[in-house]
Amino acid sequence: MAVLMHLSDLHFGAHDPAVCDAALRLAQRLGVSMAVVSGDLTQRATASQFAQASRFVQALHARSTLVLAGNHDLPLFAWWMRWGRSYERFSTQFGLDYEPVRQAGAFYVVGVNTTRAWRHERGSLSSAQIRHVADLLARAPPDAWRIVASHHPLVARDAADRAHRPSRADEALQCWRSAGAQMLLSGHAHQPALLNPMPGLWASHAGTAVSYRLRHGCPNSLVVLTVEASGEAECGWARYAARWDYDAQSGEFERVLRISAA
Repeated sequence: MAVLMHLSDLHFGAHDPAVCDAALRLAQRLGVSMAVVSGDLTQRATASQFAQASRFVQALHARSTLVLAGNHDLPLFAWWMRWGRSYERFSTQFGLDYEPVRQAGAFYVVGVNTTRAWRHERGSLSSAQIRHVADLLARAPPDAWRIVASHHPLVARDAADRAHRPSRADEALQCWRSAGAQMLLSGHAHQPALLNPMPGLWASHAGTAVSYRLRHGCPNSLVVLTVEASGEAECGWARYAARWDYDAQSGEFERVLRISAA
């Protein structure tokens, strides 16, 4: 079984150590092939918060990691860094590639940076980014699970959620689906959801994985994608997406939903 753990909105500096420990135990129990962190690693983009986030990501012991910046990872109070140095502290811990591409076994993940220093909270996609992601998807291995990760969600849960989408989201959805995208990973809204916006395309909204900045009564949450052997599928394997919520009583993450994401 191949396992991808999708976490988002860690918000180190506003994190719960007990929930962090539970997430690490889950990663160890599952044996994670790839970890995808879709932004907001920190609360206020300080050097110490990035260092904490880096130690946590390393402690997941995933064989491959893909980490994106979120809007909280751009300096807010250090305003002088917003001109040409917005990603400086992020890159110190996570490197200079802000749109990484990773393949680990059955998973092929393309990262896209939807943050913009001058917009602070709202996200954006350029036409060049949309074309570039489509080109990468078209070159993916034929049997891979083709996944796009971003901080801001391209698919809204409801009308009230549309403000969280980056500009050009509709254009990106159509283009990437045509290029073969099968799963979208995102965060930002702190509201977990597994959505099927169009045939053959799923969207995973991770909640806030380890922060106490919970919203709308949603618990700490993360998503696990698996590719498993299956005698029922023609190709011999099956794809699943599962939501795991933190249970305060047990002190562990528990699986609360599992869907077929074929």
